[in-house]
Amino acid sequence: MENQKIELQNLQKEQITVKIKGTTPLLMEKMNMDVVERYNKRKGQKIQGKDSKMEEDLIESKIHYTSDGNIGFPAVGFWKGLVEVAPYIEGLDKKRVRGSIRILGGIIPIDYKKREINVTWGKTAGIKKSPRKIMRPEFTDWSCKLDIVYNRATISPEQIINLVNWAGFQMGLGGWRPEHGGTYGQYEVSNGATHDGK
Repeated sequence: MENQKIELQNLQKEQITVKIKGTTPLLMEKMNMDVVERYNKRKGQKIQGKDSKMEEDLIESKIHYTSDGNIGFPAVGFWKGLVEVAPYIEGLDKKRVRGSIRILGGIIPIDYKKREINVTWGKTAGIKKSPRKIMRPEFTDWSCKLDIVYNRATISPEQIINLVNWAGFQMGLGGWRPEHGGTYGQYEVSNGATHDGK
């Protein structure tokens, strides 16, 4: 059997840093697994009565933190937004964006000027649907930067910038974001990007 020459397709890995700023406050609502477990037990009628832990005690657990203790937001939240808005950018689709872009880091550090508690009211699950206070940490005038590795052979820096802007307006991040019918967590590119070819 003759040896066949294998030709590798050109993978042009490059990196771009995109600075973004929040245009509306960011509400965090990190899933609290302790609360989920108690809720599931109640649904299965394994325990009775109200939660002993008040909503106020859960506020801190709704915040995402980096490994060094800074407040941040999961990179996957930004990435999913880029994928979802791909069909709106000329020459792109979800499959191409999903395979062409990687956002570095697990939790992206967030800078902000003001932190407060956002209070609203919802209803509990079940037949009674009694009122339930919902409290979330709210961050105003927030910003961050995304370090993005991408394949220049399949996507351009210009397309990435447009993806970020569209995702910030159409999808957003956190609680009450546009994707879920709200207005919170919107963002946009603040002052372009820096490019580092690899």
